[in-house]
Amino acid sequence: MNEIERVQTMCGELCKTSRVGHPGLFFQKPPKNIDSCSEAVHIISAVAQAKRDSDLIEFVVLNVLDGSVRSNFDCCIYGDAKLSFHRVKAVVKETYPQKRRVVSLKARQYQCFVHNISSPMKHIQLVGKKEFCNSSHIRQPVLYAPVKENKFAICAKIAYNYLNPLHLIEWFEYQKMMGVDTVLIALQQVNEDAYAVFKYYEREGIAILISFPCKLPGNIDRNFEPHKWNYHQSTHDEQVAVYSCKEILKGFGFVAVVDLDEYIVHKNFSRYTEMFKSELLPAFPDAAAFTLRVSFFITDWGVSGVEPLLTSKYIRGSKPIFNRFKTIYMPNRTATVDTHVVWPIKGYRRIMLRSHNVILYHYRKCKNSGNTTDVCMTFAKHGDTKMMNIMFELYDKVVAVKRRCGISA
Repeated sequence: MNEIERVQTMCGELCKTSRVGHPGLFFQKPPKNIDSCSEAVHIISAVAQAKRDSDLIEFVVLNVLDGSVRSNFDCCIYGDAKLSFHRVKAVVKETYPQKRRVVSLKARQYQCFVHNISSPMKHIQLVGKKEFCNSSHIRQPVLYAPVKENKFAICAKIAYNYLNPLHLIEWFEYQKMMGVDTVLIALQQVNEDAYAVFKYYEREGIAILISFPCKLPGNIDRNFEPHKWNYHQSTHDEQVAVYSCKEILKGFGFVAVVDLDEYIVHKNFSRYTEMFKSELLPAFPDAAAFTLRVSFFITDWGVSGVEPLLTSKYIRGSKPIFNRFKTIYMPNRTATVDTHVVWPIKGYRRIMLRSHNVILYHYRKCKNSGNTTDVCMTFAKHGDTKMMNIMFELYDKVVAVKRRCGISA
């Protein structure tokens, strides 16, 4: 078996990969079109309502990139038998607003009500009003949202391009130390060692991996790299991943939207759920969400600590500020969410944590270290050795997982 065949086998049920473009990157083939709707609507995920009893599920939510004009579709829902289906109207649940400019593909959610379906739902299609349900076309699998009312989950949005496998292990092991139950990630394209790390944590049960199309639909050539980021359209691309998180993690008690280079750090390293129950909720009983200040640890400033861990290597950071902030929210008190902001339901509010001892640590490069207009070039540098307190415990965990994943770097 050659290398490509081995990797295709490794990907298994998640994706089929082929080596193209950048050496060492593995790309998921974009899904085939479904009926004539596919020219306008691209389904990223389909998620059943979070219920302990599947017989009580009332709806399925489709998270899509939508280029249609009228948004007038039906849902075809299939059970175990391909010829057995249920057809209902697709109702627009939410459309991500974009006030600055009209985009060709909007992040949107459709809701398909399924009260009358008695058999388990396996797949779903979106079709035009004059089109037939057709089981021979590609159908989107229906995901069932887990219900874990007292657990903490992280939405890590989209993993793409080259990712340092050791930094990934460090990030996952830190989340486990903080009591995180589940991390949801949409995989687009990653290097082989990073993919092995993701699959390792999927097998452990902490990671839920869903696929994201490698070639983004539409006529704009873009991806999530800074030089390919389209200010208008890429925001909607990213929001579809956040919509998927919103629905899949709906049954959790607490959810944080953070990236793979961001760490939520409590002064005493309290586990996240304990921090909420003993500190944040008693102080703010009507809170739906907490927005965190951010300390930036800019890698362009050079090594200031001890290698090899990312969190101990860079200990020179900015003072905590509200810049590119992130939020922890409670799904049962929240109407909707994007990468940075949460909209609470009536009776609850979003709290900006201005003086609390929990901070978001963000480890990143400046977009261009020679570009003095990048805001990170204006940050004052301050020493912060807090992460050194867990360096040895975290290092031992990273080394052990690295060995199990067979990573030599």
